Amino acid sequence: METIKGKYVNGSSVVEMAYIMPLFLGLFVILIHAVFYYHDKAVINGAAAETAVLGAQADRNAIADYDLEGFFYDRTKGKLIYMRSIEVSVELGEEAVTVTARVNRSIMRLSICQKAVIARPEKKIRQMERIT
Repeated sequence: METIKGKYVNGSSVVEMAYIMPLFLGLFVILIHAVFYYHDKAVINGAAAETAVLGAQADRNAIADYDLEGFFYDRTKGKLIYMRSIEVSVELGEEAVTVTARVNRSIMRLSICQKAVIARPEKKIRQMERIT
């Protein structure tokens, strides 16, 4: 009798594992996708911030026109793990440079907006000299 009871116990654990293992594997896949998503988010956020700062410095110093979108693509080239299609728009305004990046893959979408203020301290200093 002991051997029959042992067989049923072993069969029961196999059935339980058949339910549990897909759950663990599914959670593992979801975890990996989340890690890849946040990695790509950090890379795109950093590249957008660097592009905005470069655009603000170039505008302030009146340096020749930079290809800011190309600079963004250079910063993200080969660094993204999960996301593939990147759309970038750079807006040069009077007061600030705004970089907006949109990325998507299947149901995951990401939109990043970074802004850098164009600092012109010399204008404020001249205004202060006129006051005094």
